[in-house]
Formats: sequence, C-alpha cells, structure tokens
Amino acid sequence: MPITPFHFGPGALIKAAVPNHFSWTVFALANVVIDLEPVSLFLLIGDPAHPWLHTLPGALAVAVAVAVFGRRPCEALLRFWNRRLSPGQARWLAVVPDISRTAAWVGALTGTLSHLALDAVMHADVEALWPIVPGNPWRGALSLDRLHLACILAGVAAAAWWGVRRWFVLRGRY
Repeated sequence: MPITPFHFGPGALIKAAVPNHFSWTVFALANVVIDLEPVSLFLLIGDPAHPWLHTLPGALAVAVAVAVFGRRPCEALLRFWNRRLSPGQARWLAVVPDISRTAAWVGALTGTLSHLALDAVMHADVEALWPIVPGNPWRGALSLDRLHLACILAGVAAAAWWGVRRWFVLRGRY
C-alpha cells in the first residue's frame, strides 16, 4: 500500500465483525509501526524499501512489541478521544477505552500479518514469508486498483455495519 491508511479498512471490517475480541487501535498502531521501516529508509536513502519488518520474523517482532507495549497508550488515546466529544457526539462516537490483552494480541497480529499480505501483493521487494518461502509469490495476485478498491470497500462496509449497529443500540434493540 502506498500509505498506511489503506490498511485500516480491512481492520475496521474485522472490528465491526468481532468488536469485543479485536482492538482496532492496536491494529492501526501495528500498521503504522511496520511502515516506519520503508518511511525511514525513504527519508534516509531515497528508497522506500521493505527489507526486514515486512518479513514474517519482522512482522511477528512488531506484533509482540505493539501487543505488549502499545495496549496502554492505545487505551489512553481512546480515553482522550472520549473526553473530546460533546454529549451529542458521545452518543454516537464514544468508545469503550479498555483493551483486553486478547484484543491487543489479536489486533497486533492481525495488523502485521494483514499488512504483510497486502504489501506483498503491491511491492515486489516484500518477502512476506521469508525465511520459509523466498521471494514474493503474491506480487500482482490482484491489480493495484482492485487491491485499493477492496481496502476502501472494506472500510465503507465497516462504517455502514457500525452505523447500523449503533443505531439499533441507541434504540435499545441490540
């Protein structure tokens, strides 16, 4: 993906499907952390390469770090979000700020592994399954337009699912 937010749509859809067992904020943090590698390399050498964090061992290392150290900052961010909402906004947009360990681990692992899968389709230099499978057999499995569209549609579907669920919750029917 050219920019990390494309990865957020599929994560939002997972959050809509299993809201109590998945942390979208930890998922998003894992995606941002894994993309620090190509962004840093681009700033340092002018090439947004994906040498290590975009491999299975690198992604798992990021997932562990984010699941262990990212849960509390993500909870603090959610509490900050809730405090910034007016009462009218809070009815629709307030979130539960507590993230279970399980939800943090599921979010971190899903974030890094889905990131690998999506980037492997797009970037030739991503060796997502290294050291098990060398090279990148997924490159071009989907056109870039279809890949981007799928990520956007996942986000739209998640927003619709969330909105309908919230509407029913506010009316006491869920």
